Amino acid sequence: MGDMGKNQQRVLRRGELSEAAQMCARAFRTAPHVEHFFPNEHRRNVDAAALFRMRIRYGLRFGEVHVSSPKLEGIAVWIPSTHATMTMWNQIRSGGIGLFRTVGTDAVARMTHVAEHNDKLRAQHMPGFHSLLAILAVDPECQHRGHATRLVRAMVDRLDRAGIPCYAETTEQTLHPFYQRLGFEPQDGSTVPGTELAVWPMVRYPLSEVREDA
Repeated sequence: MGDMGKNQQRVLRRGELSEAAQMCARAFRTAPHVEHFFPNEHRRNVDAAALFRMRIRYGLRFGEVHVSSPKLEGIAVWIPSTHATMTMWNQIRSGGIGLFRTVGTDAVARMTHVAEHNDKLRAQHMPGFHSLLAILAVDPECQHRGHATRLVRAMVDRLDRAGIPCYAETTEQTLHPFYQRLGFEPQDGSTVPGTELAVWPMVRYPLSEVREDA
């Protein structure tokens, strides 16, 4: 393990919000969904940071936000399914007005369209109570060092003990092996209507649970 085992995961502090959002923007700069939301390459870092700032604030308010260490190499945002669909009011409470002012009407429309599609996918594949892995990001300079694995594994171990399934999604098919190593089952991809953006749902049932269809 080397020094990887010394990494101390903890909860994000509110004073670290801006730094965490900027790290997420760097991590997702070339992700298909972020490129779709923010096609203007020159504004993408600013717009993406505004998006992740709102989404992390949402996680702090309604779920759990874990970071790999005080250095913020990686971050994981978990939301219980009771709050996984963002209402307009809860978005406003989490900084939605600031996001709107930063990214503009067109970007908000694109994000809303994708979110509605993804909410339908999640309801189809995971209709019962579950935990949503809403964000998983590692700073590009710190990738391939186990930060994402440790962030996810710490939470899914808790979920296993509680008998709670979890759900994630990705727009990058190359990430399937990573999720599979952690017990997620990739589902068929779904293209967001009117776009070329593909989304792959990932479901994970508690290891102790006996599936009826197993």
